[in-house]
Amino acid sequence: MVRVRKKRPLQIDLDGSAGELVIDWSDGSQSRFGLAEMRRSCPCAMCREQRGAPAQADGQLRLLEGEAATATAKAVGYVPVGRYGIRISWSDGHDTGIYTFDLLRQEG
Repeated sequence: MVRVRKKRPLQIDLDGSAGELVIDWSDGSQSRFGLAEMRRSCPCAMCREQRGAPAQADGQLRLLEGEAATATAKAVGYVPVGRYGIRISWSDGHDTGIYTFDLLRQEG
């Protein structure tokens, strides 16, 4: 059996002043994510319900709109979740969405 090594983050930088999350991956590539966009696409159950539906058939999440997204788009920190993702803490106290590395790798 051949074991495939997944690309993992080497460094994660949450730059609130620039409004972005930057990930340096083990393959030498880098991904940049706008925090407002990340907040609008929060994958937690509560945000999915507010968007009106779970993930669409193509796996993409619907985005929160208006004040529901921009009022909380400031991130104050993050914590690793196992070896598969991160949980971002937003300035309004929301912190239940887990952004998986697989999803971030696809999006970035």
